[in-house]
Amino acid sequence: MFTLLRYMFRIAPASAAASLGLAVTSSVVSVLLTYLVGQVVGAVPGVIANEPGALTMGAFSVLLTALFVAFLVESVMPSLDQMIGLNLDNHVHRALAIGITEPVLVPRRIAHLEDPEIKDIQERAKGKAGFQVGRGIRNVRWLLSSRLTLLGSAALVGQMFSWPIAIGLVVVTLIMEYYRAMTCEREIDSWWGNTEGQRQAEYAFNLGMKDAPKEIRVFGLGQYLLDRYVAKWTEAFRPVWQARRRGVVAAIGIGVFHLAAQAGAILWLGRSALAGELPLTQVATAVPAILAVGMSYNGWAVMMIRRGLSAYQSMELLPKIIAERYPEPAPDARARQNELPRKAIRFENVSFRYPGADHDVLSNLDLEIRAGEALALVGVNGAGKSTLVKLLGGAYLPTSGRITIDGVDLATLDLEAWQRRVAAIVQDFLRFPLPATDNVVLGAVEHAEDLPDAFDEAVREAGIGEVVEALPAKWDTILDKTYEGGVDLSGGEWQRLALARALFAVHAGASVLVLDEPAAALDVRAEARLVERYLDLTSGVTSLIISHRFSVVRDAHRICVLDDGRIVESGTHDELLAQNGRYATMFRLQAERYVTGDEELEPVDG
Repeated sequence: MFTLLRYMFRIAPASAAASLGLAVTSSVVSVLLTYLVGQVVGAVPGVIANEPGALTMGAFSVLLTALFVAFLVESVMPSLDQMIGLNLDNHVHRALAIGITEPVLVPRRIAHLEDPEIKDIQERAKGKAGFQVGRGIRNVRWLLSSRLTLLGSAALVGQMFSWPIAIGLVVVTLIMEYYRAMTCEREIDSWWGNTEGQRQAEYAFNLGMKDAPKEIRVFGLGQYLLDRYVAKWTEAFRPVWQARRRGVVAAIGIGVFHLAAQAGAILWLGRSALAGELPLTQVATAVPAILAVGMSYNGWAVMMIRRGLSAYQSMELLPKIIAERYPEPAPDARARQNELPRKAIRFENVSFRYPGADHDVLSNLDLEIRAGEALALVGVNGAGKSTLVKLLGGAYLPTSGRITIDGVDLATLDLEAWQRRVAAIVQDFLRFPLPATDNVVLGAVEHAEDLPDAFDEAVREAGIGEVVEALPAKWDTILDKTYEGGVDLSGGEWQRLALARALFAVHAGASVLVLDEPAAALDVRAEARLVERYLDLTSGVTSLIISHRFSVVRDAHRICVLDDGRIVESGTHDELLAQNGRYATMFRLQAERYVTGDEELEPVDG
């Protein structure tokens, strides 16, 4: 509980203080109300009979007024608690979003995103079905209020009736809470032990709800995905239910013992009252106090706090595990990264294997990309072309070998600064549900307002201007049909917008342009325009273009053929045709299909 308390005060000190202050006030008022009820009930007979030593009517009126005020204050507490609680929840929600996502987004490389252990820790930090930090924090103030009410009510029982009985009731209540906490621990162990199953269920849910709506309907997969989600979700929860069932009999026994303790205390109190050992005032105070002690049991809050604490501990562990497993090297201060590359980018005996894979995608690869050169890369599906792009952008470190920029190992550069030097349009480029303007300037958002001419130039070069000008709100149109007034673009239009984003980054200072299948979704006319302007688009920068369409790459300064993770051919278009090797074979095969009218080769990923 104290761990979550510290977290509350760290993220929202004012709201945390107000929430805890209200919890303390609520408990004090609750105990005071119990005391005042007893005093009023006990005083009534004497006031009515006007007995000697009884309260005067004036004193009794003051007592009634105090009771009314206490009742009034207790009545408004829930509303105040809701207001303060909602404000605290907002702070907690924001802090948790940052705490869970920032550790994953901060690293410039992405290998940690594919690590199952890190995915499991992040899933635990998010929490599901009551295992959330936010729920634990909400229950902290309720548990604190319950604890104070428990102690205050027990003090009334001890003062008005019997201290041994008061202490016994407190012990029984705490035993109840302890047992429930142990049961919760077993549930937590079962829950955390099956996060992979939970992720599989979530994957099926997301497919059905947002990721693949068209394909699901075309192939009639709706019921299949629903059944799969239910099956995976049920499988993930089955260990938790089993842990709960194992504790049912003991829980019933503990509950019966708790009720018996309360009943015994009240019966003993009744016996003492009938024997004339206790006056009415003490009886009227002790009875509700005994009931309040029993009702102060808050096993639910204990359980939710322990659940929330387990999620919080996972959130705290997440950045530490990422830093330990995927450390960021200290940057080489000697490299003037705002000028790179001035000579060449070199892949020196580079091999790479994805985490968990059993084979290398790239194997002892050597490649030089000269500064200012327009280099093209071709190869069959699975040759490793897109993987090479990821290594060039620093998203992964080579398994062996190294990549150098003007002789400096990329692994020792300030990776963020280097990645700002690279502008890329990748195969799975992002389609931001934002205005069209933002979809371009996000290529170099820090220069969005400083370079209006660069924006216009990038739009013109990508050939997307006329398309956007025809939209309902032109450049202010949100490119997502789920928003009011929003629209969607065709695949080719989106690709030209992504090209404009990369070109805007170049005009803003990027010196390496990577075009991975830039014509995959373009029609014949748009592709022809791209081919005509290719060398102009890449003028003045170091560029790498990957395409399965040989018409796009044939004008490159140099073309390299990637096969089985290695560069097997290199030269100009004419030189490679003259070699009559892999490139010539693939080029002629594609040309024949154009001539015969057969279907063009399907785009491939690399």
